[in-house]
Amino acid sequence: MAHLLALALGPVQDFIATARRTRDLFAGSRLLSEAAGAAARRLVDRLGEENLIFPAPQGDLNRLAQSGIPNVLLAVVREGDPGALAEEALEAARGWLKAKAEELLGPHRAHLDWEAVLAQVEDLLEGYWAFLPLGDYPRTRRRLMALLAARKNTRDFAPWRGKPRPKSSLDGGREGVLKEGFPAARLGVRPGEVLSGPDLLKRLWPAQGFLSTLHLAALPWALGLGEKGAELEAFLQDLHGLPGEFQTARHPALKDTPLQGRDVRLLFPERLHEVFQGEALGEALRLGGEMARALGRPHPYYALLHADGDRMGEALDGLESPEAHRAFSRALALGFAAQVRAVVEEEGRGGLVYAGGDDVLALLPLHTALRVVARLRDLFQEALEGVEGLGVRPTLSVGLAVVHALDPLQDALDLVRRAERMAKEKVGRDALYVVYSPRAGSELEAYGRFDQDPRLTRRLLRLVELYRLDALPSKVGYELWRLLQEGKGLPEEALLAEARRILLRKDIPRAYRQELLARLEPPGDLETLANELLVARAFLPGYALARVPLEDWEVYRAH
Repeated sequence: MAHLLALALGPVQDFIATARRTRDLFAGSRLLSEAAGAAARRLVDRLGEENLIFPAPQGDLNRLAQSGIPNVLLAVVREGDPGALAEEALEAARGWLKAKAEELLGPHRAHLDWEAVLAQVEDLLEGYWAFLPLGDYPRTRRRLMALLAARKNTRDFAPWRGKPRPKSSLDGGREGVLKEGFPAARLGVRPGEVLSGPDLLKRLWPAQGFLSTLHLAALPWALGLGEKGAELEAFLQDLHGLPGEFQTARHPALKDTPLQGRDVRLLFPERLHEVFQGEALGEALRLGGEMARALGRPHPYYALLHADGDRMGEALDGLESPEAHRAFSRALALGFAAQVRAVVEEEGRGGLVYAGGDDVLALLPLHTALRVVARLRDLFQEALEGVEGLGVRPTLSVGLAVVHALDPLQDALDLVRRAERMAKEKVGRDALYVVYSPRAGSELEAYGRFDQDPRLTRRLLRLVELYRLDALPSKVGYELWRLLQEGKGLPEEALLAEARRILLRKDIPRAYRQELLARLEPPGDLETLANELLVARAFLPGYALARVPLEDWEVYRAH
């Protein structure tokens, strides 16, 4: 009898988000994706590729693994014991993790509690599975996913195998495994940092080329230097000539910039003490001051993007057979997930953490983030446009967080995940929710649906453009926001009238003033306009520093 088998691997979000550096973030995602890939390959070996429903590799599982294998696998088992096969796939995933630990950590075992390392790596991966006889496909799939969710909620609690020693600085749960003599500085471990076996797997993963938050913050400035890029290259060469502990990166996003192969911390005076000591630090501070006077400084903010599909379960409910579901999986994987890296890294000059199915996490510089959001949403729609039989047409919701490059990474991840959740819950799916978290002041938010005309990305880009043209006073957003705070309880008509008065007395070219006034016509939304004016300013330094070409300069001159 044929059965439908579902296999879930974890932990996912908690393990990936337990990161102090972007390299930890990327490596955690890769570890889980590659482990899921090992489980998927075992299913393909036993069942044949045509019976693996999700993901549906279509001849190249390795290509999908480059972006991200989802942590839930779905397959048809036509003969044999589905439970035994699920356990075999889990063992393949765990075996892959153990082999990776031997490869990356084995050379340092003399300076590690090796027994604890292996025990922690063996305990890292959780696996849950369920299966049902394959009958009516939509009904079987719904019942199976409910059964899998119930099994995941009935967690297994293994006996504690740790030792009484300091806990990990990253997750606070596992014990540290470093012994005296471990080459901490050379391998990117900070003084006093306590790392477990899984933490070290992340830290030693060959991801040295992944972008840091400082890279994302510095990119607009470096791109906008133009011919002065040669001066930056000369300063960086002099700094690299000093004795220090350097961490360099090579990445497609850094192509044709002086940052390629250089330590980006050299651009930020507050980070120089991590690279240099003693007299070298003093000289580095002197050179850094000269560089800032000659070339200016980067703006220390970047953007985090988290996207997730809407109503995916309802969409799948309309698929009548495993073959139809497999066609959907192929469209999603090859038409969307496999294309995301090019959009993020080539078009957006950012770093892709993962793109597993409909789930995306990426880091972006300020001057490309809004356009990447729009591209990903459109790419998602195009990828699923030709899929027949879906219960509903799925959409994509996106959270975008603008944060300081020195803010804790885990706080930034919490913020962008909250933004993505608000896009679904507050705005109503097929939406973008932007949160700007300045170091001084309260959070600012702007949100809107993608099916609005113009959509939020276009409205924010327009406001950035107007600021760059000096067609908008820098304080106008704050004045409208203060009006809202001080005018609470006043009739809406009175607030709108005062907002119009504020705009009319500002030095704004006539055509652009009319654009803003039109947004206050009944039923005008003053709060939305004020929020968008403020949030647009968060992206402004990225566009100005990168010298992104202005779209409407001739129109501006005409007015």
